[in-house]
Amino acid sequence: MRKRILSIFLFAVLLGTATGCGRSSDIGKDKAAETALKDAGYTEADITRLHVTEDSDDGVQTYEVEFTAENMEYKYEIQASDGDILSSSYEKMNTQYSMKQQDESQKDANQQKQESSGQPDKTEQNDAGQPAQADTQITIEEASRLALDRVPGSSEKDLKIELDYDDGISKYEGDIVYNQTEYEFEIDANTGNFLEWSEERR
Repeated sequence: MRKRILSIFLFAVLLGTATGCGRSSDIGKDKAAETALKDAGYTEADITRLHVTEDSDDGVQTYEVEFTAENMEYKYEIQASDGDILSSSYEKMNTQYSMKQQDESQKDANQQKQESSGQPDKTEQNDAGQPAQADTQITIEEASRLALDRVPGSSEKDLKIELDYDDGISKYEGDIVYNQTEYEFEIDANTGNFLEWSEERR
């Protein structure tokens, strides 16, 4: 009887060890990020807004890696067990820089129109037929500062922001990725009030 109990105990120990070994076959967040960066052709010094999250897809453990480089936003899904890249995508960002460029172009266009007509144009509209950014009371720089001030230590390289229109309301939408936390926000473009603010630890 004692031998049987001992055998069962040893079997349980061996089974637990084997199961533990199975769980340990995980490349980890750092390796997942390294794999994605290598595939995209960047080093960590070249990128901003890096965050890595654990996920599960049909029972398969994965890491989602997101980062920004050269005004492009990259997203990777990496298999946790062996580091295989399951999917990857990238898209051009509407960053604060590009919004500033649009703002300057719009101001130049407005100025030329005013000079030719001799009157200020209060009905200037963008390509979507909506009021141009010049009609907002809060500039994108001011909105950016309002958002960054709520995340001590963050800077413009951690920020993504764009002007949007919803139900006749002009607002700035964006997010800040800093210190493995993502902050999403909406700011009223005429009052500077925060319409939404959320935080998610990555």
